[in-house]
Amino acid sequence: MKNFRTLIYILSFIGLIVCGEMLKSCANDEFRYKPVEDLFQPKFVLTAPLVKSNSIAVVWYKVNDAASYTVELHLDNYYKSLYKSYTITETQILMDDIPYKTQFYIRVRSNHVNGDHNSQWSYTNALTEDRPAFDPILQPVVKVNITETDVTVNWLVSSKNPVDSISVQPAQSLTLPAIGRKLTADEMSKGEAKVVGLEKNTLYNLNIYDTKKPRRYDKPYNQVSFRTAGPSISTIIVTKGTDLDALLRTNNDDPTVPEGTEYFLEAGSLFKITPFTISKGFKLTGGTQGERPQIEMNGNWNITEGSYLSSLEFENIRFYQTIDAGYFFNSGTAWKVDKITFYNCVFNYFKRGFWRHQGNGKYKEIGEFNMSYCTFDQDGGHTGPYGTFAFGSAGADNVKKAIFFNCTFMRDYYQTTDKNRNFKNLFDYGTSAYPIHLEYENVTIYDYAYNRALINIPNAVGSTLIFKKVLLASACGKVIQAIGANTTSTYENNYTTTDYLLGSAAIKGTDLGISAQNLFVDAANGNLMIKDSNSPIVTNKIGDTRWLP
Repeated sequence: MKNFRTLIYILSFIGLIVCGEMLKSCANDEFRYKPVEDLFQPKFVLTAPLVKSNSIAVVWYKVNDAASYTVELHLDNYYKSLYKSYTITETQILMDDIPYKTQFYIRVRSNHVNGDHNSQWSYTNALTEDRPAFDPILQPVVKVNITETDVTVNWLVSSKNPVDSISVQPAQSLTLPAIGRKLTADEMSKGEAKVVGLEKNTLYNLNIYDTKKPRRYDKPYNQVSFRTAGPSISTIIVTKGTDLDALLRTNNDDPTVPEGTEYFLEAGSLFKITPFTISKGFKLTGGTQGERPQIEMNGNWNITEGSYLSSLEFENIRFYQTIDAGYFFNSGTAWKVDKITFYNCVFNYFKRGFWRHQGNGKYKEIGEFNMSYCTFDQDGGHTGPYGTFAFGSAGADNVKKAIFFNCTFMRDYYQTTDKNRNFKNLFDYGTSAYPIHLEYENVTIYDYAYNRALINIPNAVGSTLIFKKVLLASACGKVIQAIGANTTSTYENNYTTTDYLLGSAAIKGTDLGISAQNLFVDAANGNLMIKDSNSPIVTNKIGDTRWLP
């Protein structure tokens, strides 16, 4: 019993010691009251920041005991996209030369010498003003100047707007490198530069700069965007030696192959096909890293009766025909196609015609036919030509829009000296009464459609015809054979050589007073480059601009 009482005393004594230690620790733990040492939030002097051009000024009252202040500019109101941060000791800041027309979200904090006692943030926001007016000298990048790995850029040269640098930056990738460099003296004088080392099928933003300007965001001129050439992930790559004919036929009948499938043809390749009747749209694209692919045809494309296609597209390919009475397309069925596009293609040896519709009353509808940067050369020569475009469905052709831009039509009596065996026309709309928007711009016509009318749209009441910047260097007949009532016609900046015997008045053009032989470097052999760099054809950018020096 005595031992038990002694044990109780010992345990009680230990308990007193433990309790004392606990009381001692309570004096230091987080629950102990401590004086408030955190700084006050900055209070803004004005209800909103001052904005002038691309500068923002913010002013706040002094906070006692603040060692400094932190100012942050963010691009989002969640303050996750920090644009710039400043740490200062003053109670005001001018954030100068920041992006124009940009909404910034601003916050300011008081900083204690001990960072644990910094203040809470104070919040405001401001929108910088529009950039002052400047000359948009950078030209849009035309597709013909884009390859898989490089781009050629053009801008307007003037002493008022000097350019000394260029940059190309990926628009949707943070991992791909941007490319920027100083321009050479030759590039600056020409207003043209080539940027190499780009990635295939990539969207880029392009800028040119005057780096001598003192303010950063006044240095660049207008920005343009472009996408490099090359196959996308879903494209079918067609290499040399592939049986393109079999591939297209198989996929045309395979319901699992989607409408609009793209076939990317290896540069420098040759494919032989027998065109067939198409039941779904597709795209043929030629690679740009080398000579454009060639497709040898021994037949004509057609479209399945009653089909509705979204698009047919052909890009950067040379097509040539091997049969005598050959076309690119010849159809006597009824169908609809939303859009047909040809870009940067060459067409040779199509002897009877290029695009023909037939079939009495077989309704054919094309939403838009678009051809740009294409060349027709050494076609025609058949005893019974139908022409370049011949719509003969007995009035059942409905082409809503047809646009020809930066194209050349030349030498159309292939393998014969009889100029009457030519391609006959540019566009014959037959007896169709459906109104059409027909446009020719920056087109060169040489030794083509001898003694033939170029355009015939006799019954399409209420149509639109635009014919501008056309260089007519051919002994063809009337430009317009017939045109429907209430058609709006626009003629602008057209030029003729002495080869066009009817004169330029009918198309409100200008006579150059010289022959095609004197205008072009070597017309007889297909070189239509303009000899004289001071010619109005050059200074006014007339005809197919690919022939301008």
